[in-house]
Amino acid sequence: MNEQLQQTLQALQGGLTGIDAGTAASNVTSWHKTLDGVPGAETLVSHLAQLKSCLESGDLPGAAALLPGLGSETEKLASAAPAADQDGLHQLAAALKG
Repeated sequence: MNEQLQQTLQALQGGLTGIDAGTAASNVTSWHKTLDGVPGAETLVSHLAQLKSCLESGDLPGAAALLPGLGSETEKLASAAPAADQDGLHQLAAALKG
């Protein structure tokens, strides 16, 4: 599993509410950069941009409302990911969906 995915899953071990907004925004920015331009990830990239905006403006209810959609989009892309990352992406999708 790639390091970025491992770090994200470790950050989520305490639950979504256990991550401060600054750390979450940094993680979202990293994923946005990673996925920008990846075929099939356009919706996910758009959702990540919205999430980052919500986190930076302090709109935590707005950020929370985006998470299930991010989970669904992550789930869709998991099967196209390298085999070593697929299980971790399924875990991430489940955590985001709640």
